[in-house]
Amino acid sequence: MKKAIAGTLAVMFFLSVFLCFPQPSAARLPADFCYDDWEACRTRALESDEGFIRTTLWLTVCDVALGKCILGF
Repeated sequence: MKKAIAGTLAVMFFLSVFLCFPQPSAARLPADFCYDDWEACRTRALESDEGFIRTTLWLTVCDVALGKCILGF
């Protein structure tokens, strides 16, 4: 009985891994496009006349947007 439970759990684990993780797709944006947008975003943030805190927040937003673009979300 223990082997049947262990086998069922193993099958469920591997199925969840294949079904939950995103599969590579040709529809994703190329990384060059993401990095171009990231560089433009950082340039705008650093050239702005905002204070230290707002500039830091904008740089963080740029980094999060880069991660989302590369991961395809």
